[in-house]
Amino acid sequence: MPNNPSLKQDKITGVLYKHPFLITAFLVLVVLIATGMQLNSGAAACIIQVCGYVLIIGYGIYLKQTKRLTQEALIVLIFAMGFVLRLGYVLYTDIATRQNDAGVFEEGNYNFFHSGYILYIRDHLALPAGDVSKMGEYYHPPLHHIVCAAFLKIYELFLPKGTHNYEALQALSLLWANFAVIMLYKDIKLIGISRETCPVVAALISAAPILTLLSGSVNNDILSVLLMFTAIYFGLKWFKEGGIKNIVLSALATGFGMMTKLAVGLIAFSLGFLFIVKLIKDIKGRKEGLKSFLNLVVFGVICVPLGLWFEIRNFINYKVPITYVLLSDNVYQDVSRYTPVQRMFGFYGFPIEDYYINLGSDGQQDYNIYITLIKTALFGEENCRDDFTMSITGYILLLLFLAVIAVTIAGMIYTVLTLKKRDSFWEDISMVIMGVTQVVSLTMFAFKYPHICSIHFRFTMTLALCGAVFFARISGIKLKGSNKDLITKITGVLAAAFFILSIIFYTILWAYVKGEVTVVDVTW
Repeated sequence: MPNNPSLKQDKITGVLYKHPFLITAFLVLVVLIATGMQLNSGAAACIIQVCGYVLIIGYGIYLKQTKRLTQEALIVLIFAMGFVLRLGYVLYTDIATRQNDAGVFEEGNYNFFHSGYILYIRDHLALPAGDVSKMGEYYHPPLHHIVCAAFLKIYELFLPKGTHNYEALQALSLLWANFAVIMLYKDIKLIGISRETCPVVAALISAAPILTLLSGSVNNDILSVLLMFTAIYFGLKWFKEGGIKNIVLSALATGFGMMTKLAVGLIAFSLGFLFIVKLIKDIKGRKEGLKSFLNLVVFGVICVPLGLWFEIRNFINYKVPITYVLLSDNVYQDVSRYTPVQRMFGFYGFPIEDYYINLGSDGQQDYNIYITLIKTALFGEENCRDDFTMSITGYILLLLFLAVIAVTIAGMIYTVLTLKKRDSFWEDISMVIMGVTQVVSLTMFAFKYPHICSIHFRFTMTLALCGAVFFARISGIKLKGSNKDLITKITGVLAAAFFILSIIFYTILWAYVKGEVTVVDVTW
């Protein structure tokens, strides 16, 4: 939407646009107090969602009629729809549904999943002692678990003595997910995209299925995603503006991110590239060069101890490798018998016949790395084959996502070929580095740990950032003549359709009833 000076500024959306974090936190707190983050009826959650959508759309129509639907107002409404989507999803999804390695929350049960990890810290006010390579999910750095334990400790002060509500932990996940969407958009804007493509990008990311799934997940994924996007934002700010504040905030976010999941450290390749470029530029002026060098020293002094102390502790005490990852022992998910060529290029009915994840227990396996990545980006490990409505909606959503991927790949090629035409030359190169680094890292990880669960889009969230930037590059292309905005309109329709189908799928998912799974003995 081009800037139209005749449009008036709307006060409500103006406040929301300026203070998204504060207002989001307030709304999540209200929901926590009112519901405890769980409703007894999925239908009730759906009604809340639909009412929210109607109110937002109705307010958008009102703004349009009163000539106050500015681009900023439109973007606020798009993100508000995403918030309502994730809110409803959390309210109909409990902490035993669509989780990854969460385990069962039970008083006194310190199982070797994320639940046991959190409860141990809450009850003992200390980290579990022992060789983490023999303690399941305890090998993960502890920031997420410390935050969750502290939250439960405080929250339970307001509950009747002896009662517990572990569902409340989803308030944190919902908060982190909404913050992550906001930070993702701020990253994209800071890198630099045309004004016309801002609503397109907002629609693309606001209802992204993977972020909806993570909003209800109580493991450490979504906090690490938020901290990663935050680290990138302040790293980009430092590259553009300098300033000790920006480099300190980037270092803190990176360090705390690695203290949540070590894989956050992968952003070092793209951020490090920008840092080196800035240092080389600033060296031309001796004073500025020294200042930038000292800033980077500060970054390292803050980031490295924060990010690696837990792994170094485990290495010193128990000889656990710094990059240790828990191996899966699920024979159904073992895909080690497939060749590297099959893992990267093998097809098996996708996308026509097979678009939900196959985890092996029913005799079918997803062994192609990139097909699995696409499926998990949309559906996680959910399988909705038993319902016609969910299947057809999911299939259309998949086709739209494949179109988004095609545009994104074209956008990356276009970005590389037109680097010199934009002021964001170095930032665009860093996005290419980020995308390539993530894909290469994922592929290597998949070969080293050949199990289906080793491939999940939640491990590759930087692709959402660089992918959105590349999509925006294509969307911003201007043609000659009267149809100069044709590409922007086409990509806008695609992003809008993806946005709408994502909302529909995760609004009606509460009603899906999974059929009984017939477990097939391993024959391979």
